[in-house]
Amino acid sequence: MDTVLLVSIALIFITALFSNILQRRKRDRVLREMQNFHITMQYKDDVNVWGKARIYANGLEFIYTDSHQNSYGDMTTSYIIQEDELSKVWAFFRYHNELSPKNQLRREKEVRNTINPSFILRFSRWFRNILNAFNDAINEALSVFLNRMKSSGVGSLKQQNKYIQNISTSALGLMGNVYNPILERYIHRRVVIVINTGERKQTYCGFLKEYSPHWISLLDCQIRQKHSLELDDVERLRLQRDIDMEILITEEEGDIKIDFLLSYYGVYRLKIIEIQSSKKGGKGDYYQRINQMISSKGSFSMRVENLPKKLTESIDIEQLPVEFNMIAEERSGEEFSPIENEIYRDLIPALKLNFFTMRIADIYAPRSTTMLRSGADYIDDDD
Repeated sequence: MDTVLLVSIALIFITALFSNILQRRKRDRVLREMQNFHITMQYKDDVNVWGKARIYANGLEFIYTDSHQNSYGDMTTSYIIQEDELSKVWAFFRYHNELSPKNQLRREKEVRNTINPSFILRFSRWFRNILNAFNDAINEALSVFLNRMKSSGVGSLKQQNKYIQNISTSALGLMGNVYNPILERYIHRRVVIVINTGERKQTYCGFLKEYSPHWISLLDCQIRQKHSLELDDVERLRLQRDIDMEILITEEEGDIKIDFLLSYYGVYRLKIIEIQSSKKGGKGDYYQRINQMISSKGSFSMRVENLPKKLTESIDIEQLPVEFNMIAEERSGEEFSPIENEIYRDLIPALKLNFFTMRIADIYAPRSTTMLRSGADYIDDDD
């Protein structure tokens, strides 16, 4: 066996191994920013999924903070999105008020570095773009090198030429990124994007941090929209670090009464619109208009009574009265125990609280439905 053949086999093996390792570990440049953060995923059909994000090369997984019962009655601990399902995603949202204090600090540092990037960050991005620009040139040089070797009479390399070139090209391609001159100009700048699926259109303003062939990230967006809190969802209530709730459930002559005390700690004012049954249709419908505005560090109390029997028939009145305190750990100093979670699920009716407020969020949107509409910062250069 000649030396050139051994070298070519070694080159094929090393390049294939390198390419395979990169392929297994490669994660989307934008989506990997969500790793270990609590993320809300919104499908195009307005279905929401939330949990701590785990990002993989071929999909995502959302780890619940507590076990969750699905529509079939099975208890689940996570939700997995395969790569081919990502086309159904409207956007991913990282709400600041749903992060732990530790992750809030992580996020704030990320936002500061995006708004005022250091010299090292700017240089690393410039260097990456230079490598990306040379990507095609490197592939061409490799092709010329292999062709010269083939034409010089090295017969054992002729059969390996195409295979080596294909593997090398794929390995180099894994390290590159799709360069977009317009998006690149507005990196670290405030911009306006439009997400438009045809059925729904929404505009957001924030700081453009990163883009990849399939995704784009926008940080520090102020989003004013309607939100819902399902009161029988322990996870969601505990994650609302701007809202604490004290809930007292009692029974009087067969009528279940629920007293709420809501304390608000957000920056922007909160407008409580209504409380209603979370599942529409049938005899379990319930609706109560509230229309109450609450300022930061304010509170609001109300009583829910005359609930339909359909909503309260599963409640064991022998356990009443019972009180639950949904208070953020940084204010209460203690965790909500799993046993309390189970008791709470069994006793609280399927109700949801609807409200309007301004929330700070980071958005990760698909480029297939997202357009950079305008800049929001003046750039006085001639690049």
